[in-house]
Amino acid sequence: MSSFGAARCAAELPAGAAAALCTELSWPDAAALLRQLEPQARAAVLAELPEKLSRRFSRSLAYVADVVGAWIELDVPAIPDDRSVGEALQLLARSPADSGSHLLLTDAAQRYKGTVPLGALVKSASTAALSELAQRDVQPLRDSATLASVSENAGWDLATVLPVVSHRGELLGGLTRRTLHKAMKQAEPPSQQAGASLTAEMLRAYLQSGEGLLRLLLQGTAEKSGADAGGRR
Repeated sequence: MSSFGAARCAAELPAGAAAALCTELSWPDAAALLRQLEPQARAAVLAELPEKLSRRFSRSLAYVADVVGAWIELDVPAIPDDRSVGEALQLLARSPADSGSHLLLTDAAQRYKGTVPLGALVKSASTAALSELAQRDVQPLRDSATLASVSENAGWDLATVLPVVSHRGELLGGLTRRTLHKAMKQAEPPSQQAGASLTAEMLRAYLQSGEGLLRLLLQGTAEKSGADAGGRR
C-alpha cells in the first residue's frame, strides 16, 4: 500500500492508535504516513508519540518531501574518530539500526570526518584509533539536496549508506539506497499515486477479463468438438 493509501486508513484511527502504528513502522514509512495526513490529524498523532520521537518526526516533516532531509535515517551508527576500534564494535553491537557497509565518523563538534569499512574494523586491533582507519572517499549528501540529484551519486558504488550533513557540515544521519528509492516513490503527488494504483487495477481487471474470455472460448471450442465427435459416432 502507498503512503497515501496508508494515511487514508490511519486518518480513520484514533490518534493513539495511529501513533502506535507509527512506532511499529520503519522510520521512512512512518514519516511518509505522517506527511500525508491532514495537518490537524498529524498534530494529534505527534502529540501521542513519545516526546523525543515526536521532535524527530517534526524535524523531518519540516523538510519538503522531495529533498534528502525529509528521509534521513537518524539511527545510523556514528562515532567520534578519536575512539578505538573496540569502542566502535561495542557501538555496533548495541545499535538497533543497520550500519550498512561503513561506520560513520565525526569530530567532537559532530562534523562528518569520514568512514571506516566494517571489514577493516573486524580485522584491526581493538586498541587501534579509528582516525588511523578513516577513509574520506565517501562524500556526504547535503540535507537540502533533491532526491533526484543524489539518485546517481557516485557514492552509491562505494557504500550502502551515505552520510547526510547540514550546511555547517554537521552529521545529521544517513540515507540508504533502499530508502532513497522508496522516498522517490512516496514523494510523488497523491494524485499520481492514486492514478498509478487505478491504472494497475484496470490492467489487472483487463487481464482477468481477457483470461476469462479465453477460458470461455476454449470451453466453447471443446464442447463443440465433443458434439461433433458424438455426431460422427
